[in-house]
Amino acid sequence: MTLVTIIGRGHSGTRAISNTLAASGVYMGEPLNNSWDLVPPQGMYDACCVFAKYVDWRGGLEWNWDRLMTMPIPQEFLDLLHRYLHSVLESKAEYKGWKIPETTLCYPWISRLFPDAKYIFWIRNPRDCIIGGHVTDNLRRFDVPCPDSVCERERRAISWRYQYDLVKATPRPRQWIEVRFEDFVLKQEETLARLEEFLGIPLVRIPVKPEAIDRWKAENAVPTSDDYEKGLNYYDMFAPAMKEYGYEIPQVAPWTWDGKPIVHEEAKVQPYTLPDILRCQDGSIVTEAAQWPKRRQELLTLFQDQVYGIQPGAWPFDHMELLEEGEAFGGKAWRRQIRLFFTTQALPKIDVLVYRPKDALQPVPAFMGLNFYGNSIVAPDTAILLPDMWQRNNADYGCVNHQATERTRCINPETWSAEYLIDNGFALVTACYNDIDPDFDDGFQNGVQALYGACGRRPNSWGNIGSWAWGLSRMLDYVIWNEPQIDSHRVAGIGHSRLGKTALWAGATDERFAMAISIQSGCGGASLARHVMGETVDVITGPASYWFCSNYKKYAGQEEALPVDMHELIALMAPRPVYVSSASEDIWADPKGELLAAHHATPVYRLFGKEGLAEELLPPCNVSLGDHIGYHLHTGPHGVYRQDWEQFVAFAKRHFQ
Repeated sequence: MTLVTIIGRGHSGTRAISNTLAASGVYMGEPLNNSWDLVPPQGMYDACCVFAKYVDWRGGLEWNWDRLMTMPIPQEFLDLLHRYLHSVLESKAEYKGWKIPETTLCYPWISRLFPDAKYIFWIRNPRDCIIGGHVTDNLRRFDVPCPDSVCERERRAISWRYQYDLVKATPRPRQWIEVRFEDFVLKQEETLARLEEFLGIPLVRIPVKPEAIDRWKAENAVPTSDDYEKGLNYYDMFAPAMKEYGYEIPQVAPWTWDGKPIVHEEAKVQPYTLPDILRCQDGSIVTEAAQWPKRRQELLTLFQDQVYGIQPGAWPFDHMELLEEGEAFGGKAWRRQIRLFFTTQALPKIDVLVYRPKDALQPVPAFMGLNFYGNSIVAPDTAILLPDMWQRNNADYGCVNHQATERTRCINPETWSAEYLIDNGFALVTACYNDIDPDFDDGFQNGVQALYGACGRRPNSWGNIGSWAWGLSRMLDYVIWNEPQIDSHRVAGIGHSRLGKTALWAGATDERFAMAISIQSGCGGASLARHVMGETVDVITGPASYWFCSNYKKYAGQEEALPVDMHELIALMAPRPVYVSSASEDIWADPKGELLAAHHATPVYRLFGKEGLAEELLPPCNVSLGDHIGYHLHTGPHGVYRQDWEQFVAFAKRHFQ
């Protein structure tokens, strides 16, 4: 009696050999699915989880399985495996076996339990393996510890590499053959002859499809920066296996920005140590809420001195002008456009757009945030005035010669989802960030910084993020004094990208904001600086150095020397609720680093008897996590969509009740 099994990663073409074996009279168990896998698979899945309990992960792409090679195999595993394989093990067939890719995840114990079996190790070019999906793509589904990547392709690549290394670490059984899927397709007779000699039986010739080979060539042979964001078809972790099995290794240039190398794989993030969020500068540890103000002030001072700069105090309005008001969204909302002046001069000024539910019986909560390209981009409402300030040129948004045009009107209504907010009982207050401080390096001669004078700047003088956060506070002043229909105690500061950094900093410096929401704010915002992936301090303090104080540039490539990190920025919101959102294709903003920053802010919330974000593994897309610290990862690229607003509104309703 001969027992045969197939070892090989999911989506490696193993159905070709299991089909061949079944067609050649080898009993493969029952029932079988369309891939000739023995099903139902849950017993094998659960057995793999038992195996994973004993895997020693050492970080990155390093695992150790030494104890698994000699330890007693747990009875729980044996019971699950025998339950799964009962039809095969009880069969009296002369030739029998099974195939399911998950066998590879517990292969060392399989080889110990069946030392006399014939093992077919099925190999395929990993560039083809990771194009299609398989249940083993996410090793954590089977409780295998591994890097937690936002990128689906990288998760598949990590799974491939793990299984390759696991097979190589296992003592080779006595009866073992290695077969490349490509040879089975392109050299079928030669390959089947090898297999017939190994198995001792004739094999049926099944139809093969040459187009199944090198499918990766339909994608970019040499990855571009867009591929780095969406997922590659080659990772250098494949190189040892590709060299061993004769696959061509591409010459791929590293991802760089302005000549600086960028880490784009979670598996390559280097170990780091975060500052202790509860340890005061005198060495004492904060253990209760009453002690937090001392530590909070220390952190706020460090962020002011080393990251964003010191903001001056409030500057009262000189006067304001009502530009326009009227009904909006079919009479559901009231729109108001106001110009705020800080002196008797025409500049600086802030044009504020307010939408609020028209017939609300009591003051309503509000989202307040800055926009790119002017208020006219916020909603499909032709009554919104076009901005008259400097705008960054962008043909897609109709900005030409640094001015908005009629084409600038509401390119994407989902970005602000203004009518959706009205329907859910929220007001929206917004202004263009360029009104407050134009987004270019002007030596701080324009915008609100000119009120205070740009001469005599110091290493800790405020940058543009400080200016924009100051502007949000002035907008909140306006609401408090002039919008009684808005509940100023329930205002959430919100922003996307650099304006997400702004929303967090505004929430930290102005505790009147009841909530802060950061959308894909990345480096210098919600993402841990020490989790060096995507945009870095070195990169962001190049062309965008004017966003920060000049001290921040000292930490370019020296993130470990930074006396704070962004979990502490998020914690400055405590005990007020805060929300962080990421995008699945926005590696540049480092979604994993954003999640970890939110998670590591949680100890401060617990001082107040509130739960923050317990989870430290990325959730499925579009699923919200957390309590007083919220997090979700939307499907798609850098941007704001209705799916995001649905999460923000639900979070705000829960906390603003």
